[in-house]
Amino acid sequence: MSKIKETVDALYERLMPSFWLAMKPQYQWALGIAIFFGLWLATGIFSSHKPTADALQAQANTGQAPLVRVARMTATPHEAAIMLRGRTEALHQVDVRAEVDGIVAALHFEKGDRVRAGQVLCELRLNDRGARATQAQAQMAQASRELDVARELYKEGFRSKTQMAQATAAYEAAKAGAATMDIQLADTRIRAPFAGVVEDRYANVGDYLSVGSKCAMVIAPEPFLAAGTVSEELVGQIAPGTNARVKLVTGENVAGKVRFVAEHADPVTRTFRVEVELPNPDAKLRSGVSADIVIVPDQKVPAYHISPGILVLEDTGVVGVRAVDKGIVRFLPVQVISDGPDGMWIAGLPMRADVITVGQEFVSNGEKVKAVYEKQVR
Repeated sequence: MSKIKETVDALYERLMPSFWLAMKPQYQWALGIAIFFGLWLATGIFSSHKPTADALQAQANTGQAPLVRVARMTATPHEAAIMLRGRTEALHQVDVRAEVDGIVAALHFEKGDRVRAGQVLCELRLNDRGARATQAQAQMAQASRELDVARELYKEGFRSKTQMAQATAAYEAAKAGAATMDIQLADTRIRAPFAGVVEDRYANVGDYLSVGSKCAMVIAPEPFLAAGTVSEELVGQIAPGTNARVKLVTGENVAGKVRFVAEHADPVTRTFRVEVELPNPDAKLRSGVSADIVIVPDQKVPAYHISPGILVLEDTGVVGVRAVDKGIVRFLPVQVISDGPDGMWIAGLPMRADVITVGQEFVSNGEKVKAVYEKQVR
């Protein structure tokens, strides 16, 4: 054993440099550890083979097909409501307009007033319409008397059928003229088409209104609508009469029912309009307020459980994920159906999809990529 130890010590002294032999043992250990970590950082032999976001960006800058990390996901049935983002709308909202021209003589409302159906809002000056209406009534009365005389003479044989027809036509024309003037007189009083609230006033006393000019805007307070859009994958889960809950950004929570689901998709977003009818007996709801619409379908929805970090936002404002299909990036719009501290559930995707989990922000739709797959998850 002593000979072997002497041989090893001799080889150690011949191979190691003199400065190393001069060091104390503790310094030799420290220098050895430093050299080991330096080699580790330089070679990366102990690093993970999964691409990081920085590595993906560097790869993209080289002009080669970028690397992306992909998870092969499978949808599972999930009992969750369908969430939509939308806004409130008035079901009936009308700009009340003038049907005849004239100068505003009086206004019978203020902004915010509740009005009844048929209530006069704007009143126009009659000008000579009153005189022309009186004239038309007199002409109709004269034509009526002439028609009565013509009938008597026709019975006695002193009027022909042609003369009788002329007298009848004259009376009908005078009657139509009188009715026209009555309508024009009535139209000088611009009335509310239905009961509601005056949202805006467009005219003042003394203003000249031509035919079609606005007098006021009237909104029916009930029922109200909350309208949003749903993806083509989920539209089949929603039908008129489905229960819904609406939470407004102003804090109100209102229960309602789906009243309308569009038959045709928007050509740009490929989404369908959905309207939820809301009660509004106290007229507290306002049009144009942002709303979270929660629709509770009768059946389970195929959904994915994901981390919110993989979601992307397209330039059109549509939220979705980027997936890989035969080496090509595809943007897939999604619908968020629930969210929680452990992740979120999304729907609207095919039953299986290869979803990009790292690198989605560095690639675009239609781009060719090289996918590195993670362990399959559900």
